[in-house]
Amino acid sequence: MFKLIRRLVLRWRRLRDELRYDRYQGLNIGSGCQYTLENLDGIAPQLIKIGEDCILAPQSVVLTHDASLVPTTGKYLFKPVEIGNRVFIGYGAVIMPGIHIGDDVVVGSNSVVTKDIPTGVVVAGVPAKILCETTELARRRSDDLQNAVFDWRIPVTHQVILQQQAELQKQFGKKS
Repeated sequence: MFKLIRRLVLRWRRLRDELRYDRYQGLNIGSGCQYTLENLDGIAPQLIKIGEDCILAPQSVVLTHDASLVPTTGKYLFKPVEIGNRVFIGYGAVIMPGIHIGDDVVVGSNSVVTKDIPTGVVVAGVPAKILCETTELARRRSDDLQNAVFDWRIPVTHQVILQQQAELQKQFGKKS
């Protein structure tokens, strides 16, 4: 009996995962991007186009639909989203439907992007507003920037995270 229940549970999980991943067929995401399926709209992720070498931080989401009027009209809004190359979308940020983000953009944590973002700028806030150029942010932070021990363009494993933590421990040490 236990083996039968176990087989049924395993089969149900496999079918659930297959159905979940079927929604994400045909994505248009460039090479070297770091993201999870949780970062992408769950209803129409195929309307998202992401360039190369982008990072979508945890809890950030790119939306291609708006269901706010479903209760009153029974209708959705669907619009494609395009994200350029070398874009960083910070933790908890929301990209609304229909947005175009240029290349070399930084979107700050917990920002809500409601308007198109030109190339080469840093935006933050609710709604997101341009703060400075990306090159200006890099210049201001140049003394604090350092290389990671791993290549972020390939999947980051638990092992390389531990390696990075060990290197940081050597550099910064324990604080008492």
